Amino acid sequence: MQSGITVSAELQDAFARFNSDSSAFCLPVTITAETLTPLDPISFQGSPSINAFFSALPQLLKPPLYLLLRRPSTASNALIALTYIPSNAPVRAKTLFASTRSTLTRELGTEKFASTVFATEEDEILGQDAWRERDGEGPNAISREDMMGEKERELEAVRKAEAEARNGTPGRDIGIGGSFGPGSGSGMRVSMPVDEGAKSALRDLQDGGLVQLTVDIPTEKIVLADSQSGVEANSVATHISSSSPRYSFYHYPGSDVVIFVYTCPTGSSIKERMLHASSRRNAITVAEQEGLKIEKKQIEASGPDEITGDRLQEEVTPARDQGPARGFARPRRPGR
Repeated sequence: MQSGITVSAELQDAFARFNSDSSAFCLPVTITAETLTPLDPISFQGSPSINAFFSALPQLLKPPLYLLLRRPSTASNALIALTYIPSNAPVRAKTLFASTRSTLTRELGTEKFASTVFATEEDEILGQDAWRERDGEGPNAISREDMMGEKERELEAVRKAEAEARNGTPGRDIGIGGSFGPGSGSGMRVSMPVDEGAKSALRDLQDGGLVQLTVDIPTEKIVLADSQSGVEANSVATHISSSSPRYSFYHYPGSDVVIFVYTCPTGSSIKERMLHASSRRNAITVAEQEGLKIEKKQIEASGPDEITGDRLQEEVTPARDQGPARGFARPRRPGR
């Protein structure tokens, strides 16, 4: 699924001029007002030379950016579509540029591009060694990413984000939005604003209560999705969305245990999955700041059907051979 951002008429015109002008080696593209728009093209200085790559680009490489490049060493007029998303870029920028990159080449014409490149560091663009390595693959070489379809590339980015969100370490960027930093409880969080209604519901969570939070995509804010009281363990799954990601906090009846459940249905959009994966630790941190004690009682599932009463009870009274702390484990599917 794409971000909904499209190529502007201005970019279509600028690209047509760039594609026919062999004196220009780079057409920078950005996102403005929910459309892909061009920046001023950069021409070769003097005769076409690879050095133009390394002398004219540094001033551009601050925010995320698309660079449509013409290689002077290439016999054909085929171009390179390079996506540059710095690792320290804000959440919204990372998400928008990552989910729009395939739209850019598709709407301009995939046949016009010999390859696509994804970069997160300046050295991957300005380093001559990086370009020599790409050249060493041969003029007709096809990278793994080139062989992947549009949907596969987006899902690969989501899988990477989710894995790094689970296993990140303090100070390490998680790849698609924000950075882990010092925080309470989990020790790591992604900074995202939290609605006061969500905080209030967490503070008021009582025995048998179920509070669900989600990320409001347009505002990129963690908000309250639902709050229920007197929920039996066997019926928790019926209250959780089967189409959109949820952060659920369940106060197991008759105990002081609060279980955190993160559900991310496979049918949810790419953008939903990326933002929820990057903000999960922040949701836990906010809950702890509101007085909840989560510890390691956490469950991750692809859908609510995996959240059974037995699975929840295991978090309260784990089997002896599993020890007191289960960690962040996916629930076993029925029949296993």
